[in-house]
Amino acid sequence: MKYFKYLFGTLYLLAGIAKIFPQVEDVGIVLKNAAIANQGTILSEVSNFLYAHELMITVIAGVSLSLAGITLLINRCLIASSIGQILMLICFVIILHKAYWQVIIMDSVFFIFALFVLKEQFALRKQKSTELKKIYQAG
Repeated sequence: MKYFKYLFGTLYLLAGIAKIFPQVEDVGIVLKNAAIANQGTILSEVSNFLYAHELMITVIAGVSLSLAGITLLINRCLIASSIGQILMLICFVIILHKAYWQVIIMDSVFFIFALFVLKEQFALRKQKSTELKKIYQAG
């Protein structure tokens, strides 16, 4: 699992940094295409708002992805980070799926990985809690 954390951490960090370079991924164009694809749906107003505020969304997405990567690379705050990743991925899929169906497949892989990290972290917490109870009862 350690190597997967490094792999996904690196991928998240690179994705966050890539937001700075429109040559790699132009968030404005992505949001424009999503707004066009979501016209006439319940997501229309949200998509238009996101497109109208593309710079703010670019910064938020870049920082969020970079922080997700850093937490995985340093192996800290993984419960909060995994929950944040799951919520972020759900938002990406909801907004982008009509314009970019590939987002469903790609983000599903990251979603499943975040669930595994979350499961691992809860198991570690349970194990530590059990150990502390034994120490307390023995003392």
